[in-house]
Amino acid sequence: MFNSIRTLLNVRHPDEEVRQRWRNIIVIALGLLIINLMVVISLLFNLSQITRLFATSAVNVILYIFVIFITFRGFVELAGWLIVILSLFGTITATLVNPDRPVAIFLSVPLVLAATVLSLRSLILVFLLTACSLAGIAFFLEPTPLNLTTRDFLIPVGVLCGFLSVISFVQSAGNEALHRQLQAALQQAKQTADQLRLLNDELDRRVDAQTEALQDALSELEERTRQQDHLLAEVIAQRDVIRKLSVPVLPAGTDLLAIPLVGTIDQERLATIQQQALTAVEQRRARWLILDVTGVPFIDTGVAGGLVQLVQSVRLLGADVVLVGVRPEVAQTMVSLGIELPITRVYSDLAGAMEDLHHRTNHSRQNNRQ
Repeated sequence: MFNSIRTLLNVRHPDEEVRQRWRNIIVIALGLLIINLMVVISLLFNLSQITRLFATSAVNVILYIFVIFITFRGFVELAGWLIVILSLFGTITATLVNPDRPVAIFLSVPLVLAATVLSLRSLILVFLLTACSLAGIAFFLEPTPLNLTTRDFLIPVGVLCGFLSVISFVQSAGNEALHRQLQAALQQAKQTADQLRLLNDELDRRVDAQTEALQDALSELEERTRQQDHLLAEVIAQRDVIRKLSVPVLPAGTDLLAIPLVGTIDQERLATIQQQALTAVEQRRARWLILDVTGVPFIDTGVAGGLVQLVQSVRLLGADVVLVGVRPEVAQTMVSLGIELPITRVYSDLAGAMEDLHHRTNHSRQNNRQ
């Protein structure tokens, strides 16, 4: 049962005022329906009153069920008018049927109902209908209820209805103003929510665009990094090749190697010379290593120290080092710096060195054969 009532009160309408009147109509109609059902049940045990009131109460039950049905279907204004008309008609009928009872004071009930279930414009029309009904009762009903004069009857009932009308007008106007404010606030909130949604969508689009741009930039940077790494590897490889080519170890005979040096010798190149020379001497088992310094413009103490280490290392491998092509200015510099190389054989040119060393090698072989 409670679930059914909740379903009836579950209003889905964009206007808050309509939703409130919807709920009011459902609650009032249910209350009046229960009252009329109780009257019908009580009349079943009071047979003296059944012929006069049973039919009226039964019809009211059907009408209130109809009111609930059309309200649930969305005809809120029509359902409100039906409740007010039923209340007004019932009060007039009860007054005419019971002239000796002050039933006319219940003409204020339609006003209260109208303030609850109808709009402010409809409330004015209900007030006019109530005033006309009150005047008609006073004019056609003789004597008036409680044997009062028309003036004595109209004044208190009219004052009561007028007082309730004022209260109903104030309540209805306040409700409409509150509903308008609430509707405006809801509209503003909706606009703000729409603006926030648009801003969020725009922000999401910007974030997606920036993220995509950053991803593209990152991909491009990674590609550039790979290219630079590849180029760096190529440069290193080329530098190693150039370094090796800058210190060529040339076989000049069976037991003879020659290293022509050209250009300035720095520490890095000196280390390359030492490594290349020792490797070649070990691999070819050479007896003589010719250092041709014709193309070296300058030899300082650092270079001289490296050459001394090279001579000593080559001797440990079983070979000797000869020096070729010392230019006059280089010789003067070495003498002025006090540089002495542990080299016993020095030649002016490479051809003379190779001829002499070949001669020595052949002579040594002949001696060994004998």
